[in-house]
Amino acid sequence: LGVFRASIYHWEAIFAEYGTVNHPPSPIHGQRLRILTCALMTACEALFAEESDLYLDEVVAWLALTHDISISVSTLCRNLKEAGLTRKLLHKLAAERDKECRHNGRS
Repeated sequence: LGVFRASIYHWEAIFAEYGTVNHPPSPIHGQRLRILTCALMTACEALFAEESDLYLDEVVAWLALTHDISISVSTLCRNLKEAGLTRKLLHKLAAERDKECRHNGRS
């Protein structure tokens, strides 16, 4: 047959568990996996709060250097949008921070 014995055992185990030699569809099939963890999303939010005018490629470089994460700009953009960190929200956070800094400077 030209099939490894290990493959036959593997298929046999799948058949015993699922009643077919094919794996059932993955439960995450059709869903996007979030690459950035909650802690890193918080770090990105803090980074944007400090520097609201960062470009995504600069954040990609920061993630690579600081957290050893390789991610594309489009994936980062998608992850930020899924987390609700839109450019509008990030600018609002920065404006609030600037307002607090000015207020604390006067006191």
